Amino acid sequence: MGASYSIKCKNCGTSFMHIADDDFGVIRACVGCECNIDTEVAILCPACMTRVNRNRAEFESQIESVMTW
Repeated sequence: MGASYSIKCKNCGTSFMHIADDDFGVIRACVGCECNIDTEVAILCPACMTRVNRNRAEFESQIESVMTW
């Protein structure tokens, strides 16, 4: 299982995609479980290099859409 996030950076307004699955260790997902947003590994905006996942609330506020599989 994994997730694809469409994120809009609150610092510069750039929209970009971030793909995470169990192979990368960024998101641990299972059927019936809540996804865990890893704040130990930085997710950076490709335009301004601002970290978008300092904490879960900050990350979730920048998500435009999510696709899971």
